[in-house]
Order: sequence, then structure tokens, then C-alpha cells
Amino acid sequence: MMKKHAETIAAYLFLAPYLFVLVVFSLIVSIYGIGLSFFRIDLGFSGATFVGFRNYAQIFSQLANPGLSDFWTSMGNILRFTIVVVSVQTVLALILALLLHTIRRGRGAFRTMFYVPAVTSSVATSLIFLWLYNSEGVINFLLSLIGIHGPDWLNNVFWALPALMLLNIWSTAAMFMIYFLAALQDLPKDVLEAAEVDGAGRLQSFWYITLPLLRPTVFLVVALGTIGAFQMFDQAKFMTNGQPLNSTLTPMLEIYNEAFLNGGFGQAAAMSMILFSLIFVVTILQRRLIDPGTRR
Repeated sequence: MMKKHAETIAAYLFLAPYLFVLVVFSLIVSIYGIGLSFFRIDLGFSGATFVGFRNYAQIFSQLANPGLSDFWTSMGNILRFTIVVVSVQTVLALILALLLHTIRRGRGAFRTMFYVPAVTSSVATSLIFLWLYNSEGVINFLLSLIGIHGPDWLNNVFWALPALMLLNIWSTAAMFMIYFLAALQDLPKDVLEAAEVDGAGRLQSFWYITLPLLRPTVFLVVALGTIGAFQMFDQAKFMTNGQPLNSTLTPMLEIYNEAFLNGGFGQAAAMSMILFSLIFVVTILQRRLIDPGTRR
């Protein structure tokens, strides 16, 4: 009995640093943010004034002319960004995982090579892609070799957001590839062998057996990818700062601008709560659509 209590105490001691960070920097900060959204705070100029739901009402009143609202413009941008990035990165990650799963020689080398973008600093990759996307950069040089005059990617209203999409797909697909690869290696071999004995081809086996068994992993990848895409900030900040003409403005960047450039911390907190609610609802819908078997 004493040994069991000692093991329990030891386990909590090992968990203590993580629990401290979780409580202080996640739970308390989240509760503080919810409370902050009900106040008008112009830091450095006036004290906190309780305004109730006025911050939310002001934000939603801008829906009458969403094109004139930076926040709702950013929400439109991030919805397009999320749909494209999550769809492509999920399919690409699954394809890469299937390729690595079938490779016998050099699997470790290929896995490391593909995974490098996932462990590279986002600021470093942003700087590299700034050079690649330059009007006189490598991408346009390669296009010129086949007679195509490339645009000024990050200063073009049409191409700026797709350019950030490509960067995020390249940097995140590798991480989710590892998830799929682990799931593929854990599939029950007897089921796959039975399908092969019954005459199922590779495509049939993948579509009717492998893919349904991968549903929990697909949901995990899509959910994590969606959360990450909705919270995209660093590339938009460092590469375009939301420009040109707010075409790459994201909610996180607009929240940052509202809080630290305009001093509207209460308004920024309300925007954060709206973004959190949207992410929560989308994640629940994804779970119901992708993996309804896990629903209780």
C-alpha cells in the first residue's frame, strides 16, 4: 500500500511542471481572456470599464458590411486558407505515408528528409520563402526557363494567400505523415491478408479496409490541421503583415493588431472568443462527419 502511494506521489511530481504550465499559461489565461472580453480597456490611457456584451455586439454589427471590417475580412481569408491547406496537407501526408510504408530500403533516410520541414523554425522557413517568392527569386527564375513570367507573389492580391497556403502545406504535411505512418504500421495484418485472399485489389483494399481503419487518425490529422490553420499568425506577420489590401490578414494577426497596435484589449479578447467558438464548432462537426463511430 505504501509503495502504491509512493508511486502515485512520484507520478504527480513528474507531472507537476507540465500541470503548472497548463494551469498558469492555459487555464488561468483562458479564464482571464473570457473576463477581459466584457471590458473596454485602453491600456495606458484609461482604466477597465465593464461593457458587458458590447464588444461582441460591435463585432457582429460589422457583419452588415463584412468587406469594411478587418476582422470579418480576416475570417473570410482564414476559412479559404483552412479549407485548402487542411484538404491538401491531409491527402499529401497520407500519400507520403503510404509511399514510406511500402519502401523497404532507406525508409529512415526518407523519413528524416521528409520530416525536416516540420522541425524547422517557422521564422526560418518564412525567411527562406521570402527569398523564393521574391519577384527576382528562384521560383520566378525557374518559371522564366519555360517562358512563364511569374508574378510578384507576396505583393499580388490574387497570389499572396495561395503563396502562404503552399508554404504551410509544405511545412506541415511532413508532421502529419508521421501520424499516418504510425497508424499504417499498427493496422491488423490479418484483416488485410484476408482481403487479399478474397481477391481484393490494392485499390479496393485501401478504399474499403485501410481507409475506414484510418478514420480516427484522419480525424486527428484534420482536427489538428484545422486548429493550426485557424491560428496561423507567424507567416502572415513576418512575410506580408496582412497585405496586400488585407488579402493575407488572419484573425490572429488582426487580434494582435487590435490589442498591441490599437490598444483595444477588450475588443481583441472578444475576437479571440469568437475565433475559439468557431474552432470548437468546426472540430465537433469534423468528428461527427469523419469518425462518427467514436461518438458517445
